[in-house]
Amino acid sequence: MARMVRGLTVVTAALASMAVSAIAAPGASADEPTLPKPPRYVYDVKITSTTTGSRDTSKLLATCSAGVGGTCSISRTFEVTRTIQVSLGVSRNFVASEINFSSAKSKSVRATCNSPKFTSSSQLYRAYPGGTRRWYTITRKLYVGDKVKETRKTGPHMAFDPKGVSCVLGSKR
Repeated sequence: MARMVRGLTVVTAALASMAVSAIAAPGASADEPTLPKPPRYVYDVKITSTTTGSRDTSKLLATCSAGVGGTCSISRTFEVTRTIQVSLGVSRNFVASEINFSSAKSKSVRATCNSPKFTSSSQLYRAYPGGTRRWYTITRKLYVGDKVKETRKTGPHMAFDPKGVSCVLGSKR
């Protein structure tokens, strides 16, 4: 309750205590200052393109050959690397989750490929990892308190998720 003393309004101790507790942060007492939020990074991954049925020709798994009119087979299990590019300090697990890929670094895949008939002696039957390829960008925002102080965005990154083996007949070159 307030009372007038020589033109000044004086608030009783009970009201003053209630006013201070209403202003303080929840869970904090009037004697504890509210600390500012520490700076933090917030990441966002945006998928820009997806290709299913993609062949990773940078990772040759096996080859076989035959004479003209002949065929060959590749039948084997391979341990294939799952590629996930990262930058700006974001974790591989976070990116994998955002693009719906497993974060495991490799996958076991089985090849059971039978070549068509060879039409030339300069041909080779090749086995490559086959799967899904995704391109994406990563954005990192630095928050100080509730304000964005810095935003950085990458160019395109690529991830490859092996699903099996893709075999192709081509020239030996």
